[in-house]
Amino acid sequence: MTLQVSRVQSIGLWKNKSFSILLASTFLLSIANKIYELLLPLVMYELTRSSVVVSSMRTAELLPNLLFGIFIGVMVDRVNKKRWVLWMIGCQAILLLGMAYLIKTNTTLLFPYYTIGFLLMTFSYGYFNAQVSLIKTTVHSSQLTAANAKFSFMDTFVTIMGPMISGFILLLPFLYDGLWITSIVYFIAFLLLTQIKLPVMETVSKKQPFFKDLKTGWVFFMNNKPLLTMTMFIIFLNCSFTVVSTMVIIFAKEELNMSSSMIAIVMSASGIGGIMASNVVARLRERYGIGKLFGLTAIWNAIGYLGLFFTENTYFLVISLFIVGFAGAIYGVCAYTFRLEQTPADLIGKISGITGTLFRLGMPVAMYFSGYVVEWWGTSTVFISACLLNIVVFIVYTRTYLWRM
Repeated sequence: MTLQVSRVQSIGLWKNKSFSILLASTFLLSIANKIYELLLPLVMYELTRSSVVVSSMRTAELLPNLLFGIFIGVMVDRVNKKRWVLWMIGCQAILLLGMAYLIKTNTTLLFPYYTIGFLLMTFSYGYFNAQVSLIKTTVHSSQLTAANAKFSFMDTFVTIMGPMISGFILLLPFLYDGLWITSIVYFIAFLLLTQIKLPVMETVSKKQPFFKDLKTGWVFFMNNKPLLTMTMFIIFLNCSFTVVSTMVIIFAKEELNMSSSMIAIVMSASGIGGIMASNVVARLRERYGIGKLFGLTAIWNAIGYLGLFFTENTYFLVISLFIVGFAGAIYGVCAYTFRLEQTPADLIGKISGITGTLFRLGMPVAMYFSGYVVEWWGTSTVFISACLLNIVVFIVYTRTYLWRM
């Protein structure tokens, strides 16, 4: 009976034109982002041969969410969301053209790369925050889990395709060709989103001052104990996930002596795990509940990180990445679905901004120091540290009421 209801909800989603446009445009943007996310660390490593530079670049990309996340969330609730996402995507397309030009002209000065990376993630977060609001606006509350599962499926499917596409791009004569292509994909997504139609109820709210609006969101968040508690655990889990996902590229390059194109293809193993996860997450939630399922992802990730610690060849790397991808996809669906279900539509932008900032609270610091850790003690130290952190988080989490939800 439950599976039949899920099928009906899924069919209803596809009949929703605005949702389909949002999913299609996000699909294109995800492809572009995967190419960029994999290409840039490799470019920076090829330029400098330094894990510190790679981690510093990643830190610059993480800072916007921490610095501006809360304010962007309030702004999203106060502006026309369609116009907002178009600006976010257009600016990213132009910035990617600028970065391609830097690489084409063999610019070795790092500051312009850091600046563009910082701005790219600022606009990327601006889009993502609005996307969360648009899901809430265009999809009925009973379809939120199904909708998030589709976005997760799409994201993990792209996790497979993106690295494969990156692998072919890395075979091109010039690295900046990949950024030209990425920019074009952004422009296509821009054109798609010009066709989205929002419900009449989607209005711009400017009834109270900006900081009073911010306070409204903050008070709601602090009084929502389930969301507040889960956010505390996400802070720690995100630190380990971000550091590992970046440092595994350096590990494959230095320890396993893999080519850039081979790294791109092998990284798709995490996407295969994610595809499998997105197909079973709804059933797992029905069986275990969202609270327990969220907690289990910590121990699953710990197993994947432990596998990376013991990895000595490509086969073990693929298995470990598969486990991490499976756990990461379920973790993402649980976290974002829980946030949507806990938040009313008129506050989703503010709460997405507040939680989005807190979700990433420790990530820039963890990312920055991980570069030095790798230089001093190697990538294995990062992997085992991430494993132990996830085990501790799991043990603590099982003693909270979220585990019994």
